[in-house]
Amino acid sequence: MSSIVDTRRRLNSARTLQGVVTTMKTLSAVRITQYRRSVAALRQSTRTLELAVQALLQLRPELLTGAQASTGSSVTLVALGTDRGLCGPFNERITGHTTGLLRARLPAGQEPTILAVGRRLETRLTAVGHEPNAQVSPPGSVSTIDAAVVRVLSHLDQWLEQGRADQLYLAYNRPLRGASYEPVTVRILPVDATWLQRVRQRDWPSNRLPMILGDTEELLRGVVRQFTAHSLVQAFAASQASENAARLAAMDAAERNIEERLGELQSAWRQARQNAVTSELLDVQAAFAALNSDS
Repeated sequence: MSSIVDTRRRLNSARTLQGVVTTMKTLSAVRITQYRRSVAALRQSTRTLELAVQALLQLRPELLTGAQASTGSSVTLVALGTDRGLCGPFNERITGHTTGLLRARLPAGQEPTILAVGRRLETRLTAVGHEPNAQVSPPGSVSTIDAAVVRVLSHLDQWLEQGRADQLYLAYNRPLRGASYEPVTVRILPVDATWLQRVRQRDWPSNRLPMILGDTEELLRGVVRQFTAHSLVQAFAASQASENAARLAAMDAAERNIEERLGELQSAWRQARQNAVTSELLDVQAAFAALNSDS
């Protein structure tokens, strides 16, 4: 009887866990869609910012020379990871990507300035010898991305003033088709002069020429800051979509394992019940035989 009780308890626990995994799969699938829609919606904002840069460069082409003149070597890296687990090798992959990036871009003997998004990523970066200078929490939903971007920008503004971010990179996982993703790097600073030249040479979309109000260099700095914030929003949305894709894949594997375990437990429970019934029948038969022998 104790075998039946123990097997039933394990069976109930497996069914409960199966329900939790199914719920997490559903939530991850919904969140993937939300974050991917956010990434798609940001494309129009990108176009608007590019038009602002194009207008500035058409009226003040000498600003291109200033963009090409940046020679600083200090490196700042913003790496996006997670606070929560159950997402497979998500943080390990971005850690490996970050290590390779620093090895390729960091001048010999120079220490980088690193901002880690997520406690789990901070722990892994520290373990490989790149202890972050600061850590912020990732957004928990689409509506909290802006708040996370503000926290990151507060650190970046301080480091820019201190001359610690001549080169600024973003490293994060971006979603691919299905539940797959890949780590990528985006360089924010210095601004790519080739990209600026390409934007300047585009056809202006209307017959009305742009007009600049205010100091052009100040406007350009403002646009660059907007691009930085915009890139962070895109990176957060892509990273969160990738995290939920990774969690969806992990929960899918867990669901298959649970189903196999449930099959094993159900077989064990049926066998335990059969053994208990057989044992009771044997006891009845033995008692009946004993009564007949006494008579």
